[in-house]
Amino acid sequence: MPPSSSTSLSGASTPLGDPPTSPLPTTEPSPNSNASSTKPPGDPSRRQSIWTRTHLTTEITLEHADIPIIACCFVSGLCDSSSYNAWNCFVSMQTGNTIFLALGASGQPISRPYGWLRSLTSIAFFLLGCLFFAWSRFIRPKTRGTLAASFFLQSVCIVIAAALVECDIVPSPHGLVPSDALDFMELVPLAFLAFQSGGQIVTSRILGFNEVPTTVLTSVYCDIASDPRILARDNVKRNRRVAAVVCILIGGIAGGWISRSAAGLSTNFWIAAAIKMGIGLGWLVWKPKPMIAL
Repeated sequence: MPPSSSTSLSGASTPLGDPPTSPLPTTEPSPNSNASSTKPPGDPSRRQSIWTRTHLTTEITLEHADIPIIACCFVSGLCDSSSYNAWNCFVSMQTGNTIFLALGASGQPISRPYGWLRSLTSIAFFLLGCLFFAWSRFIRPKTRGTLAASFFLQSVCIVIAAALVECDIVPSPHGLVPSDALDFMELVPLAFLAFQSGGQIVTSRILGFNEVPTTVLTSVYCDIASDPRILARDNVKRNRRVAAVVCILIGGIAGGWISRSAAGLSTNFWIAAAIKMGIGLGWLVWKPKPMIAL
């Protein structure tokens, strides 16, 4: 009997009602179509990536972690003496800026009619810096990577301010400058310097060194004088407070002499940026927090 005419050449149906058969593939699969994108467990680059991630997310030990914070006091003295000498404004000590702002409400001092604007800029960006760096609390703030990133960013802010002065985009004052003169470009480095100052005081709070605020000394002086254990040999907090005072003082003295020298204002900022960068690198290799044995 001749084959049924309903039989398809492609094999889609059979005369006995058998289920259709799938056509055989006519092309070979691409060699890369089913290739796995994951690397084998023993791949060196994979091991390196895991090690780096683990290293950066490891929480640091607080042993000697007060040393970088105290170094920030030197940076504050360096930057504040430089900014006040150049622009009659602080970038760290916001108490003084608040008084300058208050005097501006009555148009004083008469010799500096726009002094309040510099102070307001510094206060505003200091607050923004505190707000910005405080977000690190939500991303494991005491880990190597978070602390290093924070100080690298602070260093970049100072580098920008230094570059603006170095390139004469913001004029560096030499000798006596009319106090009523205001170049609005001065507000740009002030903003960057005040912003990074907020970062260092936030870090001191996160690490628990509240006795070293890094930006102000009024409360530190009070705590030193009123400490009932001021003469004790093992008073660590007293030692930190005294070190903070000394570092801000030395930083201020250094800033004044460097600004007066041929090196100029920008050199102070380059030094401050280098210190912040060095602290950031130090966090990357800081000892990990010891494991608690159960």
